[in-house]
Amino acid sequence: MGADCPADCQQLKLFFPRLSPGRADVETGTRQMQSVERLTRSAKETFEVARQLGGELAGGEVLALVGDLGAGKTTFTRGLVCGTGCEEYMRVNSPTYVLEQVYQGRIPVRHYDAYRLDSPYELEDLGFQEALSTEAVLVVEWADRVQSLLPADSLLLELSFARSDEGEEGPGNARLLRFSSADGSWERRLAGLRCRADN
Repeated sequence: MGADCPADCQQLKLFFPRLSPGRADVETGTRQMQSVERLTRSAKETFEVARQLGGELAGGEVLALVGDLGAGKTTFTRGLVCGTGCEEYMRVNSPTYVLEQVYQGRIPVRHYDAYRLDSPYELEDLGFQEALSTEAVLVVEWADRVQSLLPADSLLLELSFARSDEGEEGPGNARLLRFSSADGSWERRLAGLRCRADN
């Protein structure tokens, strides 16, 4: 990490492992993925990382979010929507009961929640496949439940509870964000988060 990187930015770990058969890392199908990790200490920091990433999106991307209840998937989505220029980002909430919400900023964001789905086909009934061919950014919470519908170049974000500065693990504010993708074009956009967080 560069010496001029903000102190809490030192928590971001970038590593892009070489593609090699047999390496144990996050995979989608048989494709090795590139990973970026970021440790955030508050919901505000999680929001800020997402806001920065939202500013890097051009439209047509798919983000697949996974993590336990309360891990921060909706907070991240709220920040992402803010980063796309949507002034109504504060109304972003989990679309569990309506399954889909659409937010209009510089580019549209379609926010899906697969938590209550019995089958991936229910997401197809919402027009998910058609949405893949639009300029909208698609954000899917509980994406592990509809993995078969996700394109290979999706950005996977795994959110998990992390140890706080006091070393306590549990439902505190610290979160580990682990970004992965088989699409190398994410590398530049994720690397751009490294030294701009919490400025």
